[in-house]
Amino acid sequence: MLVKEIVALAAANMGREDLIAEINDLAGEPTGELDSLLRCYNLVENEIALDYFPLKKQESFSAAGGRIFYTQFSCAPVDIKKVAADDGRPLPFEIYPEYVAVAGGEVTVTYTYSPAEKKWGDESEFSGKISDRLISYGVACEFCLSRGMFSQAAMWEKKYRDALRAANVIRRKLSVRSRRWV
Repeated sequence: MLVKEIVALAAANMGREDLIAEINDLAGEPTGELDSLLRCYNLVENEIALDYFPLKKQESFSAAGGRIFYTQFSCAPVDIKKVAADDGRPLPFEIYPEYVAVAGGEVTVTYTYSPAEKKWGDESEFSGKISDRLISYGVACEFCLSRGMFSQAAMWEKKYRDALRAANVIRRKLSVRSRRWV
């Protein structure tokens, strides 16, 4: 879903029909409260990606000199999960402040990344478990906090955290332990 649509959903959640009308009539860059809503969206998306549901990506590099500089990645890496050779076997690697040290040659790097700052027409990084509704709760919470509406912010914070918890439910296979007789 587009950022513009998620922000409009957050405005609808808060009952701000005036903001929805402004969003629909917007031509160009947002200003005022709309700019604040966009900033809140970027904060929430970044929080979800860094704290709850890491965004993963896999890229291939030519490790000339045994170094892959972070500037070569298409997205800003947060954590390097795995480095593998072309044939799929894992390779040892070391993380440094400016680069990842690996054995030379063609390698595939699996990493988590921080989402880039979005504009109105951009697409959200999340889908599936992280619904538009969940993100809109976080945007509403951040917006209320920025405007000093603390009681409403607390309500949206609870909804946001509950939705995050519900999206992160991992159901284990239930089993009954065998009885042990003494």
